[in-house]
Amino acid sequence: MTAQELIAWRERLGLTQPQAAFALGVSLRGYQKREADGAPIDREAELATRYLEEHPDELPWVLRFTTGRAMRPAGTEGPRATAGVELFSSKEEALSRAFELLAADIRAAPHLRQVGLAGAELDHSKIRALHALQVKTA
Repeated sequence: MTAQELIAWRERLGLTQPQAAFALGVSLRGYQKREADGAPIDREAELATRYLEEHPDELPWVLRFTTGRAMRPAGTEGPRATAGVELFSSKEEALSRAFELLAADIRAAPHLRQVGLAGAELDHSKIRALHALQVKTA
């Protein structure tokens, strides 16, 4: 597998470099080196890319969110908006963290932008609907 084939694989699956690195179990720096190098990709990474392409349910789950107020008048005190992206190895872990953020202090104003398999995320309204179902059945 060449660096160009690795890039094509990542783009085909809709992954960012950090998501691809997480999926392959390598550091981001190591992954970026693989894409930048003209050297052939090691056999282990090549086999992992094939496996993940055949088993997309094994791709990492990504959670994108913001907390706090995105805008406030200049000179006022209060929490600042914080954006975050977290990667998880399973749906259960990602949804658990999403629900944890939703249950957090309302003043933090959590807004879950996306959660789901890398490249195929759910938006905020769908996450809220899943959370409502979980609360209702608990």
